[in-house]
Amino acid sequence: MTARSSRRVQWGVLIGETVRLLPKARNVTDATLYASKITTPRGTKTPVVYRHSDNDMWHRWIDDVPVPTQLNLFEVSA
Repeated sequence: MTARSSRRVQWGVLIGETVRLLPKARNVTDATLYASKITTPRGTKTPVVYRHSDNDMWHRWIDDVPVPTQLNLFEVSA
Protein backbone atom coordinates (compact mmCIF):
# COMPACT_ATOMS: atom_id res chain seq x y z
CA MET A 1 0.00 0.00 0.00
CA THR A 2 1.37 3.42 -0.88
CA ALA A 3 1.01 6.90 0.56
CA ARG A 4 -1.44 7.64 -2.21
CA SER A 5 -4.15 5.58 -0.48
CA SER A 6 -6.96 7.00 1.61
CA ARG A 7 -5.48 5.87 4.97
CA ARG A 8 -4.26 8.55 7.39
CA VAL A 9 -0.65 9.43 6.66
CA GLN A 10 2.02 10.99 8.87
CA TRP A 11 4.34 13.22 6.82
CA GLY A 12 7.92 14.20 7.56
CA VAL A 13 11.27 15.06 6.00
CA LEU A 14 14.42 13.01 6.28
CA ILE A 15 17.45 14.95 7.46
CA GLY A 16 20.40 12.58 7.66
CA GLU A 17 18.96 9.62 9.55
CA THR A 18 16.47 11.69 11.53
CA VAL A 19 12.88 12.40 10.54
CA ARG A 20 11.43 15.81 11.30
CA LEU A 21 7.67 15.49 11.54
CA LEU A 22 5.46 17.85 9.57
CA PRO A 23 2.28 17.83 11.69
CA LYS A 24 0.56 20.53 9.62
CA ALA A 25 1.06 18.68 6.31
CA ARG A 26 -2.25 17.28 5.07
CA ASN A 27 -0.94 15.71 1.87
CA VAL A 28 2.22 15.29 -0.20
CA THR A 29 1.87 18.77 -1.71
CA ASP A 30 1.92 20.38 1.74
CA ALA A 31 4.84 18.17 2.81
CA THR A 32 6.84 19.06 -0.29
CA LEU A 33 6.25 22.79 0.24
CA TYR A 34 7.34 22.57 3.88
CA ALA A 35 10.40 20.48 2.90
CA SER A 36 11.47 23.09 0.36
CA LYS A 37 11.59 25.73 3.12
CA ILE A 38 13.86 23.69 5.43
CA THR A 39 17.50 24.67 5.28
CA THR A 40 20.18 22.19 6.25
CA PRO A 41 23.75 23.02 7.26
CA ARG A 42 25.24 21.68 4.04
CA GLY A 43 22.36 22.65 1.78
CA THR A 44 21.38 19.03 1.12
CA LYS A 45 17.93 18.08 -0.09
CA THR A 46 15.36 16.91 2.44
CA PRO A 47 13.30 14.07 0.98
CA VAL A 48 9.65 13.78 1.96
CA VAL A 49 8.82 10.61 3.91
CA TYR A 50 5.57 9.12 5.16
CA ARG A 51 4.14 6.36 7.33
CA HIS A 52 0.65 5.24 8.30
CA SER A 53 1.24 4.69 12.03
CA ASP A 54 3.91 4.88 14.72
CA ASN A 55 4.58 1.16 14.22
CA ASP A 56 5.35 1.48 10.48
CA MET A 57 8.70 2.27 8.91
CA TRP A 58 9.16 5.58 7.16
CA HIS A 59 9.17 5.41 3.34
CA ARG A 60 10.37 7.96 0.81
CA TRP A 61 7.34 9.31 -0.99
CA ILE A 62 8.92 9.62 -4.41
CA ASP A 63 9.83 5.92 -4.79
CA ASP A 64 8.22 4.17 -1.78
CA VAL A 65 11.60 2.87 -0.53
CA PRO A 66 11.90 2.26 3.25
CA VAL A 67 14.44 4.56 4.89
CA PRO A 68 16.65 3.82 7.88
CA THR A 69 16.13 6.16 10.80
CA GLN A 70 17.78 6.50 14.17
CA LEU A 71 16.33 4.35 16.90
CA ASN A 72 14.96 5.96 20.03
CA LEU A 73 16.86 3.99 22.70
CA PHE A 74 15.57 5.88 25.71
CA GLU A 75 12.03 6.45 26.85
CA VAL A 76 11.12 9.90 28.06
CA SER A 77 9.14 9.76 31.30
CA ALA A 78 6.72 12.51 32.09
